[in-house]
Amino acid sequence: MIKMEEPKLSEQLTEMETLEEALRQAQEEERDVKGYRFRNAVQNGMEACGTDIRECFFENCRLAESRFGSLYFADAVFSGCDLSNADFSKCLLRRVRFENCKMLGVNFSESSFESVTIEKCICTYGNLSSVKMKGCRFAESDFSNASFQLCAFKSAGFQKCDLTRSEFLHAPLKGMDFTTCEIAGILLSGPELQGAVVTAVQACDLSRYLGLIVR
Repeated sequence: MIKMEEPKLSEQLTEMETLEEALRQAQEEERDVKGYRFRNAVQNGMEACGTDIRECFFENCRLAESRFGSLYFADAVFSGCDLSNADFSKCLLRRVRFENCKMLGVNFSESSFESVTIEKCICTYGNLSSVKMKGCRFAESDFSNASFQLCAFKSAGFQKCDLTRSEFLHAPLKGMDFTTCEIAGILLSGPELQGAVVTAVQACDLSRYLGLIVR
């Protein structure tokens, strides 16, 4: 059982046209970006830095190729957004939910996830290498060709995810249940599998990493 918390959002969020404007106001007033709802904003390629983002709801926003490196996100929801090739490297995400988002090539490398949900998202070729995960849930999402190299999973799990050709090198998988996932062609060296939960069919496919010959 994964213990996690859902985002805590105020019932009365302030409507804001763009994140860029909210960031500008927050920086001028030396405060966080907090308590906003963004709808249908198109800000591909924007750069955000130096300001934490709390209690915000992003709905159908287009933030592809934007840079959020090293920011702190708390109690945030991204719903129906395009975050393709967005850079969240070295961020801290706490109680953050991504749902029905397009996240091709998204970069979360060296970030920390606490109570993060990624559900019904397209994360092909995503970079989640060296991410520390605690209390995280990934469901019904496409992580094919994604990298989880050197990840530290603590109370995290995948449900009905496509992990085809994804990379788990040097990411211990003890206790991880992959029985509902597609894991054909995943890349690892072998020791990572100790304690992982797989189906009999999946075990046959993974046997090559253990030096076994199945006839």
